[in-house]
Amino acid sequence: MNHPAGTGAGPGPRRSHWLSRRAGVRARLTVVAAVVAAVTVVVAGFVLVLLLGRSLDAAADTAATQRTHEVAGILARQGPAGVQRVLAGAAAGESAITQVVGSGGRVLASSPQIAGEGPLADLRAAAGETRRERVDTLPVGDGTGYLVVSMGVGVDGGVDQVVVAQSLTATTSSVRSVVSLLLVGLPLLALAAGLAAYVFVGRALRPVEAMRRQVSEITATDLAMRVQVPVAGDEVHHLARTMNEMLARLQAAQEGQRRFVADASHELRSPLATVKANLQLTGARPDPDTWPEARATMLDETERLERIVSDLLLLASADDGSSDGPWEDVDLEELVFEEVEHLRRSTALDVRATVAPVRCRGNRHQLSQILRNVADNAGGHARTRVDISLSRAADVAVLDVSDDGPGIAAQDRARVFERFERLDAGRGRDSGGAGLGLAIVRDLVRAHSGNVELGESSSGGARFRVTLPAQP
Repeated sequence: MNHPAGTGAGPGPRRSHWLSRRAGVRARLTVVAAVVAAVTVVVAGFVLVLLLGRSLDAAADTAATQRTHEVAGILARQGPAGVQRVLAGAAAGESAITQVVGSGGRVLASSPQIAGEGPLADLRAAAGETRRERVDTLPVGDGTGYLVVSMGVGVDGGVDQVVVAQSLTATTSSVRSVVSLLLVGLPLLALAAGLAAYVFVGRALRPVEAMRRQVSEITATDLAMRVQVPVAGDEVHHLARTMNEMLARLQAAQEGQRRFVADASHELRSPLATVKANLQLTGARPDPDTWPEARATMLDETERLERIVSDLLLLASADDGSSDGPWEDVDLEELVFEEVEHLRRSTALDVRATVAPVRCRGNRHQLSQILRNVADNAGGHARTRVDISLSRAADVAVLDVSDDGPGIAAQDRARVFERFERLDAGRGRDSGGAGLGLAIVRDLVRAHSGNVELGESSSGGARFRVTLPAQP
């Protein structure tokens, strides 16, 4: 039956996921260390056994070949009788046995331990030639493997064979001993590697566990705590620093949110209190003489509430990256002309504009809000004149709005873009507003990948410069 991919039909992924779920980092690294150690020992042991076997086989071949040449030399000089005398005087317990077999297949001389036996092997070599083969057993001997070397020696018109059988008992025994040691040492070494990894990984993860305990004590109401940073400049050190930086950002965001809620509550409380007071004064049967003034006051405060709520919603949409309309190609010069006409209609100021055609991609309503807030701020602080300039520099649209008002001190220029921030000169309700206009400008400009900065105009007033990516 075919199983679709990703259904978990095979056991492999299930086992790996089970290990990841059930075992911690320390246990997984311990298992990995033990497995790596075992595999390393197996590979190294295999290579060792292979090299040891080849080395011992080469030594046995060298010994047998050397013995064959010695006996062949004696056979050539002294004949079979001389070979027999040498073999009879050989030391007992030699690992090699020797025969001299005539050209007719008759044994002419042999080692004492195989006296009277037939030929050891049917291995015939020409005169001066050496042949060899490995056999598991011989008709004589201890039943173990032998390396048989045969050399042909020309004697009296015939070719006698000098046969030397070198026992491989020592080679087999040595290889078996090494294999036995590896089989015994493999589990011990894997266990030792696993225990060492368990101990060292535990020590390495001790700072991480300490950080986990410290972070578990940090609550949403108290983000002032920080984790301890290890002295060593390793990955755990960088993790602790990154975590502290994250906590600092969360704390700053939380404090900013608290200030924002407090400031918004304060701004909303004032108009609500005014409306409530006027409703209480007028009562169920308002005085015809005081009612028009009270009604006008409540309408003004209601409009102020509406502006504050609209600004708060606009800031919220800028914070989460949402917008109240699609993005499109917008001709900024049209929006600038609209704001110039708005200022000329709503104020008695001398509004001058220098506008070049520039197109920008963005949300039309938000771009219009940027221009409206900057222009209204300039119009609210200018004495007699407002200058608006729109130009293009490379791939950037540059909007400058300047006034001839009192200006803003250099140390206060960053503050004006904070939410609910009003400088002393603008704290009055009539001119200061709620302190959200320039904060909206900053957030909406950032949402359009632009930048806004505050400087000084040529007349000593304020100059706001907004830069936005321009379309080709």
